[in-house]
Amino acid sequence: MFLQNDFYFVFLMYKTISFMASIKVILWKYRKREDGTCSIAIRITKDRKPQYIHTGQYIHEKNWDAKNGIIKKSHPNSKRLNNLIQKKLSEAYATSLDEEVSKNYLSAKQIKKKVKRQSSGVYFFELATERIKRKFKEGTFSVAKSELSILYNIQEFLALNTIIPQQKAIEDIKKRRKERISQARKGAVDVSELLKKFAKNQSLTFSDIDMAFINRFKSFCTSYLEQKTRTVTNQLIFIRTLYNQAIKENLVDGRNYPFAGEKEKIRISSGNKIGLTKEEISKIENIKLEKDSSMWHTRNV
Repeated sequence: MFLQNDFYFVFLMYKTISFMASIKVILWKYRKREDGTCSIAIRITKDRKPQYIHTGQYIHEKNWDAKNGIIKKSHPNSKRLNNLIQKKLSEAYATSLDEEVSKNYLSAKQIKKKVKRQSSGVYFFELATERIKRKFKEGTFSVAKSELSILYNIQEFLALNTIIPQQKAIEDIKKRRKERISQARKGAVDVSELLKKFAKNQSLTFSDIDMAFINRFKSFCTSYLEQKTRTVTNQLIFIRTLYNQAIKENLVDGRNYPFAGEKEKIRISSGNKIGLTKEEISKIENIKLEKDSSMWHTRNV
């Protein structure tokens, strides 16, 4: 149990370490709720740029000790809430200190993101959508679209209803895929909104991705998505890449990594690519097509 002096000591400790991001508990008074209560937030400031992590706790301003950054004893749950604040404050401070020691020099926004992840856990789709967003921004659209397609496949796997007959499930998956492709061709898909929706999907954590998960997913890809070995391998590579990123950012424990040692080994087999013969190319060149038709343009390409 923390006392008021303990909180004041922590507050002074944070203030004196000037080379790090400045971290402080504040009462967010700019958007009061209907009952007049305000949000208790952790403010992270670095390079004069503040970021805020809201704790999800609300109190009236009269119960807030702004000098020491704690809840006054006048509040009925002051001890419990102050302990919660201390925990959040310690998490933010520890993250900032770790980054300074490792010389990563993260911005206030990056520290905020990392603190939130470490306190609530990181979800697979959240990290995946961030990667796909970067691919779109970098202009590598083919990679971004391919990885977005993988997210749909994983989503289908997680939502699979094994009670219904397999063939019916396959037909439903194909129908949904056909509808997505049709909407995309019509330009009716807002990719940014789509990624936001995926980012909110909390159905899969990295701790869920073990050998059993990998084996079930591979079986699903071949049996329900009717994919070839190389296509399945590409999806495993995507999952492995994200898992490696999560470990690198200290978001998950690498001890449960399903791709290490004698676990899942991703082998890339050489594909048999079949090209056209000279005679076949000549036939395509000489075929009579209606000018400016879609087939005419396709042949020219």
